[in-house]
Amino acid sequence: MSEVNVEELVQTMSAQRAEAIRTALEADLMAAFEKGKEVGKAEGISEGEFRGRKQGVIRVAMNCLRAGIDLETAAKAAELPVPIIRKLAQDNGIELA
Repeated sequence: MSEVNVEELVQTMSAQRAEAIRTALEADLMAAFEKGKEVGKAEGISEGEFRGRKQGVIRVAMNCLRAGIDLETAAKAAELPVPIIRKLAQDNGIELA
């Protein structure tokens, strides 16, 4: 082989190897992106469900207090400790008997 042919062969092989590496890296990046997107979505759904449950529990407690239900019964209905129910009442201007 002549020197020119060897040099062209080396350049061609280098270019092919660089393209293979680029393609593999691109595939890895896309896989990581998709996995990150899935994890983020699951985390967001979980956080939203948690907040929704929390708001629902607070709503139950507030409705009980506004309806005049005693503190202990409101705490049982909302499945919250009495001190938290008392604090909710205080924060929302509900006077307890």
